[in-house]
Amino acid sequence: MYPFSLSIIFYLLATIWYSFYERTEKVQGGFFVRNVNQRPLMCQVGILIAMSIVFLLPQIIGRGMILGSDVVFHFNRFYETSQQIKEGNFQYFLSIYGFQQSGRIVNALYGPFFAYFQGLLVLLSHSWYQYQLLSNGLLYLLSGLSMFGLLRKLNVNGWLATAMGVFYMSTYSVQYWIERQGFSAWGAAVLPLCLIPLIALGQEKKLRPFAVGVSVAVLFQIHVFSSIMLVLMYVPFFLRAFFGGEGAQAKKQLLWKLSGAIGLFLLLTANIWLGMADLYLHNQLLAPFINHNMQNNTITGTSSYWWSTPILLPLVCGLFFCGELKVWPKLAGDMKLLTWVAAIFFVLATNFIPWTWLGSLDNGLINLIQFPFRFFVPATVLIIAGLCLLAPYYRGQQLVKPIWVIALVVLSSGQVLIQTTNKMLDWRSDEAAVTLRNHTYLGTDSAAELKAAYFSTDKSLALDLYQRSTPDYVPIYQETTENKYDAYGKQIIEGNNTVVKSVEDGKLTLRWQGDSADWVQVPIINYRYTELTLNQTSLTRDDIQLSTIGVVTLQQRIGANVLVVDYDAPWYFDGALWLTMAAWLLLPIGYAGWWWHCQKNK
Repeated sequence: MYPFSLSIIFYLLATIWYSFYERTEKVQGGFFVRNVNQRPLMCQVGILIAMSIVFLLPQIIGRGMILGSDVVFHFNRFYETSQQIKEGNFQYFLSIYGFQQSGRIVNALYGPFFAYFQGLLVLLSHSWYQYQLLSNGLLYLLSGLSMFGLLRKLNVNGWLATAMGVFYMSTYSVQYWIERQGFSAWGAAVLPLCLIPLIALGQEKKLRPFAVGVSVAVLFQIHVFSSIMLVLMYVPFFLRAFFGGEGAQAKKQLLWKLSGAIGLFLLLTANIWLGMADLYLHNQLLAPFINHNMQNNTITGTSSYWWSTPILLPLVCGLFFCGELKVWPKLAGDMKLLTWVAAIFFVLATNFIPWTWLGSLDNGLINLIQFPFRFFVPATVLIIAGLCLLAPYYRGQQLVKPIWVIALVVLSSGQVLIQTTNKMLDWRSDEAAVTLRNHTYLGTDSAAELKAAYFSTDKSLALDLYQRSTPDYVPIYQETTENKYDAYGKQIIEGNNTVVKSVEDGKLTLRWQGDSADWVQVPIINYRYTELTLNQTSLTRDDIQLSTIGVVTLQQRIGANVLVVDYDAPWYFDGALWLTMAAWLLLPIGYAGWWWHCQKNK
């Protein structure tokens, strides 16, 4: 496998090598060189596509799964949306297929539109194995093209941009999804593209409201925390443009354009922020995992793999910062600001920040961070872009020769192939399909059965055999010391054995036999606008009892019992949802109109 994969890598990199020395006017080198130089963009994109496939080869040949710490959570999310698409039962808020069909709310608070995109990928795949290959391949390609697009907009040589696009694929910012199913990797994949509006803001001190609004909205629809970091990256460039602008009129125009960008963002994301506002106003939701040991999850702590994936990344960071200092007086103002922003995010990802003390404050904004290594994602993007922009200052010197770029890409790509291969070997040699963690529930004692479930066309099988009691976003009705993970496991996962769940007429339905007219707990979670109908009778809040995490207790009757679960969203949310979807559909038309207007003015 290694010779085959590496031969492809060397062939593709040979294309880059020739392109550095050959130009369109020098086509005597034969068909290979002539074809490369006459169609550079096609060849560059082709390399990124080919490398996305090459990185998948170990898993394709090894036929194994990579089951990280977040795989259960996200596979449930995407199974939910895939089944909604497949069966035409669209339920924006409640989980009626995934998450033990518990009626809990997850996707509405976690990139709902992008969850439906992932659900479509699940639907197109015959098994979880095929989905993982498809999603990983798309992530590689998206991240490579995204970095390539940013660097080309910065007027970086196309072949250098291609090489650095491949290098970016190998960083842990992208590998986080591949190895652990960390969802911030999808935010990292599109982050470079979302930084393109900074070019005009930094170089021309002009804010393009359409580009800024759409960029932040796209990232917000994928991963909220990544969009927050994007805004933090915009802020210093905006302040520089605002206070460095000439005259009050320029400042006023900048503020107007900022207002337009914010308005467009709010329109394109109304489904998320309005849904969040409504849910948090009417429910006391359990926050996701609160990390009280953030000092461990830094690139200088136990999460040092962010710093060492690929192994040459520390060298790249060192070359950038040292190279910047050496030519600092020659740098333009926007380049200096880029360096400062990269340095700030870099430091935030380390233990130079007192994360031990900050984690002890129990502050909501700090708790939102969870893992400081997240700050290394924007630092990585800025460092790669900055290093490419720095290259002209050292033209003719040894370090900027193509051989070193080739070596960087070869070693980084080889490391990805080795890491994925080792995981495939572990899948083959280790009897256990997964590493057992706290709050894990296995539905089988056979490792072979669990492994086979990820290759089955029945995707619900794997979700039933491997479950975790992750209670994110459940409503809290009493303040107790009860462990919420244990409560979810006992009341929902184990409670599912007492009822039969199905989706009928687009609504979640529970059926069970009652031996007596007693109060029984059913594995359903109740929110402010959850609607419960027991035996064709609507239940009010006075008709039910709720556990600490909102699990319903009601009075059954002797014999057959049928409980129908639905969600009645406020009227204004439905309008906002349709408005947001319409805005995204009309977006290409608006862009085409703007482009035509610009061309007409030219």
